[in-house]
Amino acid sequence: MGDAEYDHLVSVQLGGDPTDPCNLRVDPADLGHKKGAGVNNKKDPLETKLHTAVCEGQVTLAAAQQAIVTDWTTALTTLHLG
Repeated sequence: MGDAEYDHLVSVQLGGDPTDPCNLRVDPADLGHKKGAGVNNKKDPLETKLHTAVCEGQVTLAAAQQAIVTDWTTALTTLHLG
């Protein structure tokens, strides 16, 4: 757990509450990540892609939030963004 990070279920850039305990969780580093190399979480770039899609009007904020909460690993596919 040395490379784990506190993360938000719904990222702050997608309107998630940064301090609500219901929106906080501990994410382990991704498989294959080298210990001590800092946080490596594949969810982070996805959050940015969803934020960009919302800002560009490709999806609604509510749809992006729901997709990331349901299963962040399939959010882009669910929203037809990749």
